[in-house]
Amino acid sequence: MSKRLKDQIAIVTGAADGIGRSIAELFCQEGASVCVADVNEALGESVVKNLTEQGLKAIFVNTDVSNIDSVKNMVDQTVNLLGKPTVLINNAGIIYENKKFLETPTEQWDKSFAVNLDGMWHCCKQVIPYMKEVGFGTIVNIGSVHSFKIVPNHFPYAVTKHAIIGLTKNLAVELGEDNIRVNALCPGMVETAAAFKWFAESEDPVAARKKIADIHPLRRNASCDEIAYPALFLASKESSFMTGQSLIVDGGRSVVYHL
Repeated sequence: MSKRLKDQIAIVTGAADGIGRSIAELFCQEGASVCVADVNEALGESVVKNLTEQGLKAIFVNTDVSNIDSVKNMVDQTVNLLGKPTVLINNAGIIYENKKFLETPTEQWDKSFAVNLDGMWHCCKQVIPYMKEVGFGTIVNIGSVHSFKIVPNHFPYAVTKHAIIGLTKNLAVELGEDNIRVNALCPGMVETAAAFKWFAESEDPVAARKKIADIHPLRRNASCDEIAYPALFLASKESSFMTGQSLIVDGGRSVVYHL
């Protein structure tokens, strides 16, 4: 059976840890050459070292997606070392501690949009010309259940995640004639290292983890791999007639009215 991303050149932002790392690893295993783009150099290098030791093809580029020059450098290095990108996974993002909107400093608003939304636009702007050159491409923007539902005291994270859906739809319409597909992947609660850190900081980490898990009809949180596989579906030919859509992978959380 042929690998699902054979000969594809993929960029995965925020790929040093968590969901991004799982996506980068899975894409490599499925035949893609992957640029691991992240601000965390130590973790990013370790991801690439692990992949290359398995005989897989990957590079790390230290990247601040909020900085257009940093993104341009990352894409240039990808082209020079791997080839012209055909898959872009816009995964890099930040979330601050819980804030009510009047308590949110302007700098947190600005930084949230600079990373969560502008970062996606920077990457798209640099990658799309190459996708047009090769005649096809797939972009997956990582949204959230916060893209559709408001969880109190998560301002302005949910605002940025709502905006990602608008960006996804607009690009899908604009780029369809270029054979470039753009979709959003919207996870629920995922057990990343950051999530476990948050659990650990509570009075009862076990109870805190269970409380979040029990919100879901499946009564558990997602693993990073459970988000990577839907990303693979969106990046592969298996979703070839799908664009401008939002794939929600949240254990049923977003359809629950009350528990």
